[in-house]
Amino acid sequence: MVNKMSLKETSKYISLILRHKPETIGITLDEHGWASVEELIEGVNKTHPLTMETLEEIVSTDEKQRYSFNEDHSLIRANQGHSIPVDVELEEVRPPRYLYHGTGEKYVSSIDVQGLIPKSRLYVHLSGDIETAIKVGMRHGKPIVYRVLADRMTEAGFVFYRSVNEVWLTKEVPVEYLKKEEHIFTRINALISEIKSSSSDDVEESLFSKNKWDDMQAALISILLDDQYTKAEYDKAAKILWDAILAGKEVQSDLIIGLLYYRLGNRNAPYDNNLIWSIAAELKKLDYANSSYNPFEDEAVSQKLDEYGIRLT
Repeated sequence: MVNKMSLKETSKYISLILRHKPETIGITLDEHGWASVEELIEGVNKTHPLTMETLEEIVSTDEKQRYSFNEDHSLIRANQGHSIPVDVELEEVRPPRYLYHGTGEKYVSSIDVQGLIPKSRLYVHLSGDIETAIKVGMRHGKPIVYRVLADRMTEAGFVFYRSVNEVWLTKEVPVEYLKKEEHIFTRINALISEIKSSSSDDVEESLFSKNKWDDMQAALISILLDDQYTKAEYDKAAKILWDAILAGKEVQSDLIIGLLYYRLGNRNAPYDNNLIWSIAAELKKLDYANSSYNPFEDEAVSQKLDEYGIRLT
């Protein structure tokens, strides 16, 4: 099996091939997006070590379930996200009343004029819930979420599909079917301001008692994702997260560990910062004094940060 970093890089390369540029390794996709597994492995091996065992590991462990094998594992394809014209036999499904689209603040002016368009892809990608849409938006900077009036679109004749990995797809979303979820980010931004202006003890005593933990955690993650804050503010976020963990709050463990080490950690001595090492040890159920665990070498942590365009190096 290839090393952890190589596995992730190989997966990205396979995504490029199966979604956009099969000619990169001299293979072709059939009309439904399927590629020969044997030809894929042979072509990828020219630059990235790949065996059938490794390919099966990539497919089975991919958090977004990007790929599928056929029944006998002789063919493979990407489930969606293509820029080349293929029919991946998507299931046409009537959507729920609302779907959601996460994006970055920098794209809002364009979306507010032309709606959602697929650009280089075949379809616009939508999420089934706000939380997933926020995560998608965070990959593009300060996140903004649009609510999509999917039931009204269906009544107007628009068609929706749902891929095998639960991504909703449609050809376009005109402006009149979009509504910004302003209140979510107003609430989170207000919490960020309160966190910045309070001591960690004040936060625990007041904000914890009057706000939902999911909102608090989103605010703390937003601080750790933003380059504009100081080390002292990242330290405060870490202290608040530690208090929350001790109080039994459920946290997004791999993301939290990754962001704390991205902002405050030392690859060569992950235990140097006692606070974030304590957080990692608690969340990973480690022997605090004797563990050789290193978040910089944890594939689950790296994959989670990769969703936000961050590399832990």
